[in-house]
Amino acid sequence: MDIGGVALVCGAGSGIGKAVALQFSSCRVSFLVCADLMIEKARETVQFAKEFRKEDVAFRDIAMKVDVRNEEEVRRLFASVKEMAGRIDICVNTAGFGASSSTPLSEMSMADYRVQVEVHNIGAFVFLRIALQTMLQQDLHVLPGSRQPTRGAIVLLTSLASEGAFIGVGNYTAAKFAVKGLVQTAAIENARKGVRINAVAPSYVSGGMMDTFLEQSPNLKQQILGDLAMGRLANPKEVSEAVLFLASSMSSYINGHTLVLDGGSSLQLANTLFT
Repeated sequence: MDIGGVALVCGAGSGIGKAVALQFSSCRVSFLVCADLMIEKARETVQFAKEFRKEDVAFRDIAMKVDVRNEEEVRRLFASVKEMAGRIDICVNTAGFGASSSTPLSEMSMADYRVQVEVHNIGAFVFLRIALQTMLQQDLHVLPGSRQPTRGAIVLLTSLASEGAFIGVGNYTAAKFAVKGLVQTAAIENARKGVRINAVAPSYVSGGMMDTFLEQSPNLKQQILGDLAMGRLANPKEVSEAVLFLASSMSSYINGHTLVLDGGSSLQLANTLFT
């Protein structure tokens, strides 16, 4: 599949973000920007992307450092990409991290609550606002397979936690609910302006962040797998393919939607009450 255009992925240094960046590279975007707080990790992703496209002399990619919580850094990132590439057709934000522990709200510290709000809620808002400001200044443009001209597509990563309560991670859940609200509001505000905004909400995804969470308890992984209808975690590539769908012309009439990627687990998910 050839989706063309310029793609910017925040959080591209590892996990889902890395998988998304490589997915875009394999689907032949013309310019790929891999942004991450950990610049060395972003550079590693760029090197992998080059392997996908080593015969394509027209392909360009670059690694850039950004902290999505810092408005000035995000603004500089978008301005730099716009200057280099002329426009940005696809913006994806996967930056974030999971809850560090399972704690009821009555015992949760302000610091633990605030850190989730800052990276997932405020970070998503900063990214989304500047992405919109950038795209709305662009001319309408026809990409490969387009059904109509577009100014761009934005995809934010949220979580199955945005769809219901998850006991013990109220800080993470509240922050992800906020992301879903941002997506819905932005989508309706920009529906006639040529910019689509959607989200992907995976359940538990294999990788470093999940491994850290599962290390809390020897029984935790068994409990989580028991909650998953397919008996396994999602893998980052499966999530990246959902992001690709929402970012491409295949989803040209989908706007303001949160695509749940949970293998059917939300149909049977059971929270075990604290005692």
